[in-house]
Parts: sequence; structure tokens; C-alpha cells
Amino acid sequence: MRITNRMLISNVLTNINNNLKVMSNTQKQMSSGKRVSRPSDDPIVVARVLSFKSALDSMEQYDKNMQDARGWVDASESALSMATETLQRARELAVYGANGTLPKESMQALAHEIDQLIDELVQTANTSYGGRFLFGGSYTTKAPFERTSDGDVIYKGNTHSLEWEIAPLVTITVNEDGEKVFMKVVDVDGDGNPDSSIFYVLNKLYEALGGKDPNSADHAEVAGTLGLLDQAIDHLLNIRASLGARSNRLQMSQDRLFNSKISLTETMSKLEDIDLAEAVMNYKNQENVYQAALATAAMVLQPTLIDYLR
Repeated sequence: MRITNRMLISNVLTNINNNLKVMSNTQKQMSSGKRVSRPSDDPIVVARVLSFKSALDSMEQYDKNMQDARGWVDASESALSMATETLQRARELAVYGANGTLPKESMQALAHEIDQLIDELVQTANTSYGGRFLFGGSYTTKAPFERTSDGDVIYKGNTHSLEWEIAPLVTITVNEDGEKVFMKVVDVDGDGNPDSSIFYVLNKLYEALGGKDPNSADHAEVAGTLGLLDQAIDHLLNIRASLGARSNRLQMSQDRLFNSKISLTETMSKLEDIDLAEAVMNYKNQENVYQAALATAAMVLQPTLIDYLR
């Protein structure tokens, strides 16, 4: 078969263009740092990378959920810590008030402080986190506890749970409703079931100290509230223990998710990212091949008539 100049020129140009295309792809990889940038580069790798990115996006959302859930749980535990301190102070005052030698004036002073502690406890029960009230159940937009003009405290929330999804098909309850925490706390009638609130106990102590009528102060009645206060304190400590366990679980879940994200990111990087040193070496080799192709073309192509007319 006769080899013509047209065939030589066509082959040379085709090979030179192929070399340029390979160099362009390598240069694009070096500038982007990615081995694949579109499905046509490697459909299987791109499909796996997209799957990993979707999984990472889900992990990011679960991590945000756990951060919010842990913040809610920790805020609840902190509020109940303050409530526990309030009750412990009330118990100290009850111990003072149970002293039969205490005069009415001192009993009145203790009653006034108990009245302030009730207001403090109501404020604690209305603690909010991120603009949402912690102890109102699903009633999170308005304060769930209110102290009426006659001194009673009413609960306007509900007993619904707030669930946060922390993994596929895995949820965790982040709240404790106010009825459980503050309203159904102490067993007054002795049937073994909590039937009265913390506020009832404090109001009972307030009245026993003569808060409503100085002449009605009764040291024995004051002493009778100590057991109820102990029940209330133990109740709050139990709930705080439960919240602490949930916070620990969320922390472990976050740590596990963090490790999973690192592992998945490393795997995705191995599929998607280039080895820059290897890419530079390949580019230099391709550049040498391209230069050699140009030099070979200059030698292979026969001189034309134009070259002799110079």
C-alpha cells in the first residue's frame, strides 16, 4: 500500500491531538485535585462517590440533630440542678422552722423566703432553650407554669414527648414534661403513687411557717414537710440521672458518627482525589511524549516544493 503525504500528515495530527487530549485531562485533574469530575470519566467511581456524598450529608444532619438534642438534655439537667438547690434550701429552712423554740417573727422570715423560693422554682420550671420551653411537653412556645394570685401553681403544658432522630430509624426522647417533673412528685396520701406537686409541698411549708397567718405557725407541721421534701429531692435526682444517661449516650453516638465520617471521607478521597505527585510525574511524561511527537513529525514529513522555493 502506498503511503502518501496526506496519510502521514493525518496520522501525525491525530497522534499529536491525542497527546494534547491526554495532557489536557491530566492538567484538569491537577488543577481540580479530582480524578473524576463527571460521570463519563468513570461511571462506577462517580456513582460510588455520589453515594458517599449523600451518606455524608445525612451524617451531617444527624450530627446537627444530636448537637441540638444534647443541648436540650443538658439544659434540662442544668435547670433541674437549680431546682434541686432550691428544694435543698427549702429543706434547710424547714429544719430551722421545726425548732420548737423559734419565735413567730423568725417563722415569718422563713415563710417569706419560702415564698421567694416558690417564685424561683416557677421561673426554673419555665426555663427555655433556644426560645423553646423545656418542660412544657410539646407546648414549647409559651411558659408552661403559672403562679396564680392565691399562690397555687398550675401547669398549662402537656405530657407529649419530643423525639429527635439521631440515626436511620433511631430516635431519642430529649424532654421531660412538667407534669412528670414537677406535678406528680410526692405521695401525700401514702398509697405508693405520686399524687402531689413540688409546689404543693412548698405551699404547705409556707402555710406551716405562718406565711398566711402568723398565728397558724405550727412547728410539727413544718417538721412533717421534711419527708415530702426528701421525696421531691430524690425525684429530681432520679430524673437528672436519666438525663445524664441520655447525654452520655448522645456523646457516644456523636463520637461514633465522627469516626464513621472520617472513615467514609478517607474512602471517598481514595476514589475521587488524585495523587498530586503521581499526576505531576505523568504530566511530565506526557509532555515529553508530546515533544517527541512534534520532533518526530518534523523528521517524518517529507519536504514539500515550498521548502525548495525559499
